[in-house]
Amino acid sequence: MIIEKLKRQDLSGYKALIDDAFDGSESIQSYLKYDENNPSYEIIVAKDGDEVVGSATMYKIDLFTFSFQPTIELFNVAVRSDYRRKKIGKMIMKYVIKYAKENGYKNIHLTCLESEKDVHKFYESIGFKKADSRKYNLSI
Repeated sequence: MIIEKLKRQDLSGYKALIDDAFDGSESIQSYLKYDENNPSYEIIVAKDGDEVVGSATMYKIDLFTFSFQPTIELFNVAVRSDYRRKKIGKMIMKYVIKYAKENGYKNIHLTCLESEKDVHKFYESIGFKKADSRKYNLSI
């Protein structure tokens, strides 16, 4: 198992992972917008041979207007269903935490659905704490 930055040639495998983990996603055309050289975000993947089996997207917020910044916002933390409970999620999160510490980030934030109790336990086992905030959304 290797943990690395997503490469363009692995986009279809990444899409398959996201489809599996989140019951579908956008068309492959949306994934082709991925720029592996964009310094604002990185998609980290776990690979078993050539297969993408886990991921986390790091969106880097480098502003310094709040005490919790710079920070990393995580999205699409996922492990393929047939690879769960094999510590792949922990390996990915270890990579993200090490990256954050080595690059001067103060916090790592993520959002998780209230109904995903098992996922809450996973994040808490790594050291994440439930924040006292409410997330709002405006679809436009």
